[in-house]
Amino acid sequence: MASFNIHLSVAKRYMDKNNIDDRNEFIRGSIAPDLAKNDNKSHYSGYRDKTDIISALKNKVLLDKYLEENSIESSYDKGIFLHLITDNLFFTDFFDKEYLLKTGYKNFCKDLYYSYDISNQYLEEKYEIDYGKYREQIENNIKKDNTEKEMEYINRTNILPYEKLDNFIEIVSSINLEEYKTKVLRK
Repeated sequence: MASFNIHLSVAKRYMDKNNIDDRNEFIRGSIAPDLAKNDNKSHYSGYRDKTDIISALKNKVLLDKYLEENSIESSYDKGIFLHLITDNLFFTDFFDKEYLLKTGYKNFCKDLYYSYDISNQYLEEKYEIDYGKYREQIENNIKKDNTEKEMEYINRTNILPYEKLDNFIEIVSSINLEEYKTKVLRK
């Protein structure tokens, strides 16, 4: 999934561009799926054959499944929906298909987490991210991820160039959630 800092950056920019009734609930919703115990359930994931990386990434988030079970009325629900849209677009549109096919799922994940570590400080500073009351939950989640990967960072590639990340954040934060919902339900 996209990093906490990517999600918080998208949420902040979205709130800059749109009227949100309850900004705290919107932020809470924008990180809630990554704080759930079952990532597959909170992201409405489909079957993922990790030998087919394109299909695996495409099935990480099934927006139609989310919309079958949920509305997007409250600020919290809008935050969750924006989170899921962000993850869906991140894994289906952000990365070059040739790179994905050449790299494979396991090495892609290693490159991705390496790149998160590189981009975290940049995003925190540029988008003035303040974890606020969610700091402990987020930091515990990040620490859990970091414990096993330090040795795996040798010979990794940064696949999140800042300019491309900024462009992605601007595009996703400009999405009209109601129009996107209609688009997803039409498929």
